[in-house]
Amino acid sequence: MSLPAFVPVLKLLPESEKLGEMGIRLGLTLVSAFLLMQLVYLLVGRLQKWMVKVGHERPGARQRAKTVSQTLRNLLTTLVWAGAFVHGLDILGWDVKPLLAGAGILGVALGFGAQTLVRDLIAGFFILVENQFAVGDLVEVDGEPALVEEVTLRSTRLRSFSGFVHYVPNGEFKTVTNRSREWNRLTVDVPVGANQDLGRALQLCRGVVDALNAEPAWRARLLEPAELWGVESLAGPEVQLRMVVRSRPGADAFQVARELRLRCHDALVAGNIRTGTSREIAITPLSAGPGPAAGTARAQENP
Repeated sequence: MSLPAFVPVLKLLPESEKLGEMGIRLGLTLVSAFLLMQLVYLLVGRLQKWMVKVGHERPGARQRAKTVSQTLRNLLTTLVWAGAFVHGLDILGWDVKPLLAGAGILGVALGFGAQTLVRDLIAGFFILVENQFAVGDLVEVDGEPALVEEVTLRSTRLRSFSGFVHYVPNGEFKTVTNRSREWNRLTVDVPVGANQDLGRALQLCRGVVDALNAEPAWRARLLEPAELWGVESLAGPEVQLRMVVRSRPGADAFQVARELRLRCHDALVAGNIRTGTSREIAITPLSAGPGPAAGTARAQENP
């Protein structure tokens, strides 16, 4: 190709002095972006370690910290390098104002077209940051208990008691009951015939509660000793005697409640106290736990 063919191209290039200045400015922009990214990685790494420490290094805390830090890292990386790219175009002499205006319009259009996705991402971010629930927690959604298996920015994976797996977009959560925080309290209601000796029945149940609290193996499962509250209700042919247990989240409260139910049944039967028309002893959760434990046990009628 002859030299005149290159003349229009050469005219598009800036003078050598300006070209050198542009190169220096572009280099400084890249170095600044790189250093800023190192600072971002350092701060996000510190944040991740702090979140794990605050969460007492539980698996759920590690997963939450990893998700939040990864999200922040990706977001900040995109912002830094996008800013460096636009600044580089400005250094090369491009008019970036139309580009910025077009990016703004495109962002608004994408926002309107993906409102559900944006809502899910924002909701997922606040679920993780506020630690509303984490992996391993037992939660109740729309009245159904389920185990949290995975939490991401977009959705949450839940496993029901039957083993079914549910994928729920984070933006769909309205009210979530977390059964795995700090402590649970269960009530153990024992129905006794209304025509029975209630004083004797209360005495027998109080003896059962005191004996169970005195055993180290059972006492260690509770945050405070089990209590006998007394007569809870008078309903037809039955009187409800209520006991209360409070423990850490998990199976401890339910195991203690089952043991109380069994011992009260044996004590009342041994004391010739009729335990209701159907001899039904129910456990009603105030802060519910695993499904099978919150059920109702039925036995045969007393002779």
